[in-house]
Amino acid sequence: LIISVTFFLQIKRPELTILVQMVSAAGTGYFFNTKRNRLRDKLVLRKHDPIVNKHVLFLEKKKIRSI
Repeated sequence: LIISVTFFLQIKRPELTILVQMVSAAGTGYFFNTKRNRLRDKLVLRKHDPIVNKHVLFLEKKKIRSI
């Protein structure tokens, strides 16, 4: 029983949250990092881009790491 309990505790569960990079669709190169659930679709957010001083769409570019 002790062996099975310690084995169960050693199994790594896949992380459900990942850190992703969001890039401005305006083409300014402005980006920020945010976290999202691994099981969801790619993020698309509307947020302020300080370079063009307007609200623009931000598209998920790449996964950075698991959290």
